[in-house]
Amino acid sequence: MTSGVDPDAEAGAVTLTSRVVASGRRRVYGWVIVAAAFFCSFVVDGVAGSISMFLDNFREVTADCQKEAGNGTSTGQCLSSSLTSLVGSFLYGVYLLMGPIACSLADTFGYRLIIFSGSLIAASGFAVSFFVNNLYVLIVTYGVIGGMGFGLIYSPSIMYVCAYFKEGNALAVGLTVCGSSVGGMVFPLIVTALLHIWHWQGTMLFLAGVALLCCVAAAAMFDPQHKAHTQPLSVRPRGGGCLPPLVKEALHDMTRLSIYRHPAFLLYSIASFIGSLALLTPIFFLPDLAQSLYGITKDTSAYTMTAVNCANLAGRIAWGAVIDRSGWDPLKLHNACILLGGVWLGLLPVCGTFAGMLVDGAVYGFFIAPYISLMAVILSSRLGPEQLPLAFGQTQLLAGIASMLGPPIAEIISGAPAFYSSGALWIVAALIGSLIFLLPKSGKLSVKQETSGDPTNAVLESAQLTAVVDA
Repeated sequence: MTSGVDPDAEAGAVTLTSRVVASGRRRVYGWVIVAAAFFCSFVVDGVAGSISMFLDNFREVTADCQKEAGNGTSTGQCLSSSLTSLVGSFLYGVYLLMGPIACSLADTFGYRLIIFSGSLIAASGFAVSFFVNNLYVLIVTYGVIGGMGFGLIYSPSIMYVCAYFKEGNALAVGLTVCGSSVGGMVFPLIVTALLHIWHWQGTMLFLAGVALLCCVAAAAMFDPQHKAHTQPLSVRPRGGGCLPPLVKEALHDMTRLSIYRHPAFLLYSIASFIGSLALLTPIFFLPDLAQSLYGITKDTSAYTMTAVNCANLAGRIAWGAVIDRSGWDPLKLHNACILLGGVWLGLLPVCGTFAGMLVDGAVYGFFIAPYISLMAVILSSRLGPEQLPLAFGQTQLLAGIASMLGPPIAEIISGAPAFYSSGALWIVAALIGSLIFLLPKSGKLSVKQETSGDPTNAVLESAQLTAVVDA
């Protein structure tokens, strides 16, 4: 006697149910990955953005070194008190320069392993900084080693989100990079409080512990049904040296200058470099300016960074929505915003009150947001998607160099003039960027695609994922 139930239909229903359950689990776990990548962004840019809270302590280290040198008790060289920002500028610069290499390493060895390694490297650099009393050494431990570690954490974490959400990843990536702004709001307040308790060396140990937590985030980025692209060790060529092919290709791309033959990219890269020289001035020196102008405490001055980053977070979301819904030219919006941002940055020293400075800083943060968030969109629209990986990598390279130079230059100028000059740099960057509209319209650059098995294609795919980091 039959039950009247079609076995094929029953099997089909079970299969459909299993797929729905699997899809639901995958969707839920996808947001676990987003949360882990958000935390990585939170830590990396939060720690980097809190450097302004350490500058007074670094100047004390320099003063003590110079005093010991004067007494004949120090045999080492002392860093000039006007160059203490080199410690933080190297962290930013190395972190940006590591981007293309980190992406290739993640493509070769897997995202989780590279993020885990970056966490250990950054934590080691910060932990060793606890024992350092010379700023030259601190540049190496905190700036170079910490920057290398952060470079290995940030880009691969964003890449993994992009790879997991192969379609409709805009929201996931957008939420992930919001961690940068949230970290910039929170960490200066935390670091300021800890400096009173543990001094700067003890706070370095705290930062080491926080960086180590990115290992936990890396461990959470695991999905049995979604394996990251990796190249097995057994199939890696042995005749081309010790570096994996993708890493060698990334290093090669960093020296490829053919992209600068495109007039639009040449102008944009000049504008971007000039803007990057000004970008870190408020991050490094706005709390100092607030203290000197209004006599407030370091604890209170930390709220200037909270105001800037909170508005910057709102700007990233708002300007992205404007471009998506209005169809405006992203370069025009970018140029207008950074010009206005430059004006507001130049007005920071003449606000009159601390409350006015907070408002001014918030307006600046809001208008400067497209400089980062629209970068990939601008490059893609002007050069074409095929040129995006190379163009974005070169832009990162220039930003890294400018990040090393900008804060020391601003510290030498010091005080209000540093903000006037940085505001002027933003205005110049906007004007140079606007020259692109005077160029004759021409077709976008093309790139020769090799066979699908060529490592170049993998590098291009990897870099394309990186290009949406702040989009």
